[in-house]
Parts: sequence; structure tokens; C-alpha cells
Amino acid sequence: MSFTTEIKKYLVNELAVDVVGIAPAEALKDEPRGFRPEDILPGAKSVVVFGKSYPDGAVQSAFRKFEDGLKAAESVYSTYASEICPNIVLLFDTFNACQFIERTFGYTAVPLPSGAMQNAVAINTDLPLFSGPYKGGLPMSIKNAALAAGLGEIGWSTHFLTPEFGPRIQLGALITNLELDYDKPYDGPRLCEPEKCGICSSLCPTQAISAEKEDGFELISAGGKTCRVTKFVPNRCYVAAMALRRKYEGASPVSDVVGSDDPTDGEIAAALKGRPINDYTYDHYPKFYCDKCLIYCPVGNWKERFSDKGLSRARGGSSK
Repeated sequence: MSFTTEIKKYLVNELAVDVVGIAPAEALKDEPRGFRPEDILPGAKSVVVFGKSYPDGAVQSAFRKFEDGLKAAESVYSTYASEICPNIVLLFDTFNACQFIERTFGYTAVPLPSGAMQNAVAINTDLPLFSGPYKGGLPMSIKNAALAAGLGEIGWSTHFLTPEFGPRIQLGALITNLELDYDKPYDGPRLCEPEKCGICSSLCPTQAISAEKEDGFELISAGGKTCRVTKFVPNRCYVAAMALRRKYEGASPVSDVVGSDDPTDGEIAAALKGRPINDYTYDHYPKFYCDKCLIYCPVGNWKERFSDKGLSRARGGSSK
């Protein structure tokens, strides 16, 4: 059995991941200096990317909030889709996978942090939560690695999409100096067609995701695969996701700590200092857990999983 087969078998059978792919470290050579695999691990050869899907039951709890007005239902989504999986489960999985490689094969493996909470550096810096790997927080773009590893595409909303689960999946990754067999970039049917769909942009409450024909676009490339995505405005997303205005309050009441849906970095930094503490969330700050662009995305058999089963009243993945 090859090293590659053993590692994939361990990830699937022992750690219960849903998807796994491997890219050569060289595929990410065009990332900014300091965020390339070889910058993090000298002699890096491979990047192993894996993911766990959200339980459909956790996703449907968000429909209860948006479609039935049951705010308390967001606790199910926040716990089992937004926070616990990426911030605890995948961190342990990544740690264990690295130990498996080092103990079994004698090569070095670097576990990479994953999930939005791992990118939250607001306590120590003025940067917003969604600062991204090129400003602070995450040391490498796991989405770009997943693109090179053949797990799917990056959609118009900038969420990573897999054919099996759409964007309703969280990704983890590790870097190793063990040379492995590499997967080719995804070459199946196009997953995201914003010119025909437009669900993510139409549902975004703060217009952080532009319509396909508005405001241009950006290109993201890795491993020879290129995806066309919106010019995402992270500060606008932050306003809704983190409940910085009353109209986006979730289970706990909030006040307007920013004056518009399009604040500057400085306005967000000032707002963070005045946010109330609560006992509802993992980091003890109020949130809205918007994620409509993720929850209602039709990719990943959304209709069959949710609409056809009566879990959502939306059709084709859209909901107002």
C-alpha cells in the first residue's frame, strides 16, 4: 500500500472526513511571500486537504430561523455548522493526521489552523474578523489548496464548493515534506454559474456579494485551475455576520454599533471595543450567523436535501 493510499485511508476511516485531496506544494508557489507551503515548511512537497460536511439537520435549523422566525434555532446551526466543526473537530483531526504521518512515515507534517474563529484576531489588532490569510490570522489559503487538490471550485460568493456538498463543508489542511501522489484539479461540470443563478448576491443583506454583471470580478487561480468570483466586500459581510446593527440581531439583542452596512476598518475596530459580552456563542459575542449565501446555495444537491424533503419552503435554493 502506498503512502498516499495509507494517508487517505486513515483520514476517511479513522477521522471520518468526507472529502480528501492532495496537491503538490509547488501548485501554491504563486501565493504571496510568507503564505506559500515552502515558507511555512522548508522542503515542503505536499499539501493534504480534507473536509467534513455540515449535518443536513444543522443546516435546516437555519431555515427555521429565516423562514419561521425561530431565532433560538440558530444555536443548532452556530454550534454544529459554524463554530464547533471548523474550530474544534477539524483542529483535532488535523493534529491527529500530522501525528499519523510523523509516527508512521517519519516525515514532518505541519497542521494548519482552519475556520473563521482561527482568523479572529480582533482582540489584538484593529483588523476585522474576515481579514483573510493575507492580512493576518490564517497562515495559508486552504481554499486555494483545495482548488489545487481537486476538491471542487471556488464559487461566485468566494465560498469553496464541492460537488457533493456545495459550500456546506469545512476544510482542514496540512503541509508535509513527504512526496505523495497528487490529485488533478476538478474538471467535472461547472459548479457555479452566477450568470444563471445569482442566489448568493440576491440574498446578501449588505450587498457584500455583487451581482454577476455588477462591479466587476476577480480571478483566483491555483494548480492550473482558475475561478471567477465576486469582488467580495468583507466589511459589509462582517456587519451582518457579527450583528453590528440591530436589524441583524440573532438570539441575543444588539444595538447599532456601526452606522451603516458599509463601515471602514476603523469603524469596525471601534465597534469591536464596545460590543457586549454574552453567553450564547463560542467567543461570547453576539452574532447573526447570516450565511445565507452558504445555506441557500443550490450546489451540492440542495433541492433534494432540503426542498424536496419539506425542510425549506424555498425553491431552487432561493429564499427572501
